[in-house]
Amino acid sequence: MALPSLHLSDIPAEGLQLTCSVQPEELQLEPGDARVDGDFDLAIAIAKVGRAVHVDGTLTGTFVRQCVRCLKDYDEPVRIPFTADYRGEEAPAKPQPKRAKPRDDENEPDAALEDESETYALVEDRLELAEMLREQVILATPMQPLCREDCRGLCQTCGQDLNECRCDCPEERRESPFVVLRKMSAGGPKRRGE
Repeated sequence: MALPSLHLSDIPAEGLQLTCSVQPEELQLEPGDARVDGDFDLAIAIAKVGRAVHVDGTLTGTFVRQCVRCLKDYDEPVRIPFTADYRGEEAPAKPQPKRAKPRDDENEPDAALEDESETYALVEDRLELAEMLREQVILATPMQPLCREDCRGLCQTCGQDLNECRCDCPEERRESPFVVLRKMSAGGPKRRGE
């Protein structure tokens, strides 16, 4: 079963539970968004309230990432939970949670009181999931993917993968930026009369 596109009238009052496979092409993923090995598995619960729809679910699949340290590709199984609301033009706005007044010593609002679900528009009374799922995939992509936490990366001199073996290059010593200040103060400017 492909990614469903449901009309409001297709969703019964008691809601729907769906599972299906989703091809990455259905989400219109760009090459820079994410690389996927195979299809995604989608499990979703859909509830209708008037002309609004609430969805909860998980998208699971295997991503192909490139490690930022050793530059090798690796597979990463991922389970992405999501929650979203869809509204038609006449759907009532979701009531906002009430916030307690902050005390004088509280500068930040309580993050737990914020609504965590995203809101999307129904397209001609149709529930289109592709855009929302694409956003979830992009948000689940790490900025600095690592094949493993202790990845040693590549030698900056010869390019050897240091996870495979140690190279014979001398270890580069990096001077502290404060060395320059130390040198300046040691041979600093001469005072008058010196």
